[in-house]
Amino acid sequence: MGELPPNCREPNELSAADGQEAMGRIGERDAGLAREASHVLESLTWGEGPQVLRQAGVQDWLWYVLATKYLTDEVGYISRLAEVAAVLFDELGLCRFAAICRSDTTRGVHAAFGESNAAGLAAMRKAKDASGIEPPDLDDFEWGAVMGYAESTARSAVEDALEAANVSGRLVVGGRGWRRIQAEIAAEAFDGDHPVEPDQSWRTAVVTERVQQWVDGAERRCEPLAALRGRVANRLLHPIETPAGVGSMMLPVTWFLTSFGDEQPLTQAGYLPPAVVRRFHAEAPCDDPWASDGPPRTEIDAPMVHQLRSWLQSVGALRKHNKTLRRTKLGTTAANPGEAWRLLVSNLGEPGWDRFVVECCGLMLLDRSGPVATRELFADVAGMAADMGWATSENGGPRRPPGEHEVSRAFHGSSRILRLCGVVAESGDWRDRRVELSVEGEATVLAALRVSAAGPRSGPW
Repeated sequence: MGELPPNCREPNELSAADGQEAMGRIGERDAGLAREASHVLESLTWGEGPQVLRQAGVQDWLWYVLATKYLTDEVGYISRLAEVAAVLFDELGLCRFAAICRSDTTRGVHAAFGESNAAGLAAMRKAKDASGIEPPDLDDFEWGAVMGYAESTARSAVEDALEAANVSGRLVVGGRGWRRIQAEIAAEAFDGDHPVEPDQSWRTAVVTERVQQWVDGAERRCEPLAALRGRVANRLLHPIETPAGVGSMMLPVTWFLTSFGDEQPLTQAGYLPPAVVRRFHAEAPCDDPWASDGPPRTEIDAPMVHQLRSWLQSVGALRKHNKTLRRTKLGTTAANPGEAWRLLVSNLGEPGWDRFVVECCGLMLLDRSGPVATRELFADVAGMAADMGWATSENGGPRRPPGEHEVSRAFHGSSRILRLCGVVAESGDWRDRRVELSVEGEATVLAALRVSAAGPRSGPW
């Protein structure tokens, strides 16, 4: 939009009487225009008056509501109402808002909606991002696509802080380093005192709401799962500290990434070459718990090497490029033990079914605080999965709730990396297999649960 002119007056300097007087002046020139201006003000403020106008609300109305919420066949109504809004803002002394209404950006968004909804929504997102008052995701927080009341009001508070910084000149959109400054302002506002909740910030209010919604989402369907979540909820309200023994815990991962280097060739079948596998096998800082006797001939003969390579590739630390496997920027970062732990925490199980199983097993292991028989563990998780609506089918047959076999397969699909990193320990034989969390494993599972419970929501549950 370019640099916007300053307002002659700010909304908080206005009153309902100012709005009525503005309508009167417009009505003296054009009674029909005054009626439409009154409608625009009502739509933007829900009848509360011009003193509650905000740039974020104006932009949302111009770039989204006009194009998607009005049921009319009138050609050109979007541009017409945008100009009505501009006239209203002129009368109120809100020059900055009037300029947004008449900007090339607004015309571009409206033109894009004329092509298709998809093009319009893409143009709207781009325009909001370029405005500088769209709250950015922070290093340690991501806004959800679906928000509760606390998160929605927190986002509005951050928008207002960014608007105020733009008006004061602290934030110059498009200026040098403006994205960094925008993030600093957003973080300051988000971590600022909550105006209503004592001893809380906007951030803590949002996290509390999200964790409660996580508990409530199970309570509607599965009381046992809701009870497990409820008993751990308070432990998830604050960040989980990195375990003291993270260096030795994550040694297999950090060693592999360091030894891997920037790039390794792949065989025609997509595996690491035998010479590379034998070197990794010989230099490993710990014994391979699944290795057979003798040096490995292929990657499959070195289960620990294969498991580490597969997992690191699945989480984006390694990426295939033509006939080579390259270490990504994420992989270079994860050579640090703390970063490797955070990578593990964010990827306990594949998204979807596997992660649900690992989280439920983690909740039960935390709750029992000791060894639990896997048969009992898998039976209880299967029951919770059925209550939560999970279903599977075989060979195109009828859908049915997952059973212990499906739970076992999902758990064991993740348990190798968990065992390698010392998160879980198994004991007993095949007739009475038991599993428990280590001290470091408790912190790891809690941190993973916090990612799910306090993370952004993309759906109502």
